[in-house]
Amino acid sequence: MNQAVWAKRIHAQMEYEWQRKEPPKDFPALAPIPTGRYSDPAFHALEREHIWKKTWLLVGRDEDFGGPGHFRTFDRTVSPLLLVRGHDEVLRAFFNTCQHRGAPVVRDACGAAKRLRCQYHSWTYDLDGTLVAVPDRRDFTDLDESKRGLKPVRCEVYDGWVFVNEDPAAPPLREWLGPVAEEWSALGGAGLRAHGSRIERVHANWKICVDAFLETYHVRTIHPASVSKLLDHRGAAMGLFENGHSRMVTPKWEEAIERERNHVMPLPVIPGLDPIFSDTNAAYSVFPNLITPLDTIGFPFIRFWPIDEQTTDAEWTFYGPADETPRVQQAWEKYLQVFDVVMNEDFMNLAPMQRSVASGALESIPLNYQERRIYHLHEEIDRVIGPEKIDPQLRVKPCLEPFWEKNQSI
Repeated sequence: MNQAVWAKRIHAQMEYEWQRKEPPKDFPALAPIPTGRYSDPAFHALEREHIWKKTWLLVGRDEDFGGPGHFRTFDRTVSPLLLVRGHDEVLRAFFNTCQHRGAPVVRDACGAAKRLRCQYHSWTYDLDGTLVAVPDRRDFTDLDESKRGLKPVRCEVYDGWVFVNEDPAAPPLREWLGPVAEEWSALGGAGLRAHGSRIERVHANWKICVDAFLETYHVRTIHPASVSKLLDHRGAAMGLFENGHSRMVTPKWEEAIERERNHVMPLPVIPGLDPIFSDTNAAYSVFPNLITPLDTIGFPFIRFWPIDEQTTDAEWTFYGPADETPRVQQAWEKYLQVFDVVMNEDFMNLAPMQRSVASGALESIPLNYQERRIYHLHEEIDRVIGPEKIDPQLRVKPCLEPFWEKNQSI
């Protein structure tokens, strides 16, 4: 990505947002979002079947896996998955399911093994999923070991980020990420490392959680002493991408920029970034559940995992330059504590919102121009599920494709 050209375009968009008196003349009125989408068990079941099993999901970092034999399990999509580094150094994913009676081939959350041995009858698999040993082989008739290897799952790595997808027909990860991958290239992701993680159980639908991070309309009300003192929400420049992804670049107040310039930050910065990354907050949404607000010192990858239609695990990990000296790690811990305050300000509203939409007190949600990223998310959910499978009363009417960045001249 040519950062200078990109930054110039984003600055022009922010200037437009500052100056406008109303939504663009050609922007459509967004149909209200039916609240049943946040509480209906049947709709949740459709999401389970289509969203979480047919899209690329971030599961970790390449360095989370050591040499050959190092593995991790993953079950956020309900399916039991296993990621393991092969003898050839390739990272692969499989269903953690023995092809005899379905028992797991590993039980620990992570570890290392020379081979993968079923915990029930000791069927044994090589690190590439090949079935290599069957106890009491003489008792089986017409067993074709070549057809009983571990069932593979799509696993691809982009710039150090590991994604999985249970759909064998899914497009390649890089193609699916589209402009997001191009714009993330400036971050030098392969050289970043984790500096702290958090997890919070939220009593709200996963979409209520994600929606909260897709607009700045709430900043002055929810974050008056934190984010509101840093960001000027009026200039937020938003971009909608294919496959449900989006971007929101929000300018910082001049006085906030000046404070940061005069403050000695103990954390190292990501090298080579355009000044726009220090003068704004560039936040990305990667469909369906990944949010990341970028900063020059690093950033969190926030993921929302549905437990049921009214419960979500919010999980976030901060990534930054690979400096693990005690001084830097102490600074990171303080930084995470500041971010905890911001996250808690958001979380305090989510459970009450869920109770409201589930109670019938609110039948639909009217969205404004600043909230168009929310509508964009819901449009993509319907596209992935297939609108014909959704109760007509719960569908959203697609209308934003003409406003995707690839279809815009700015």
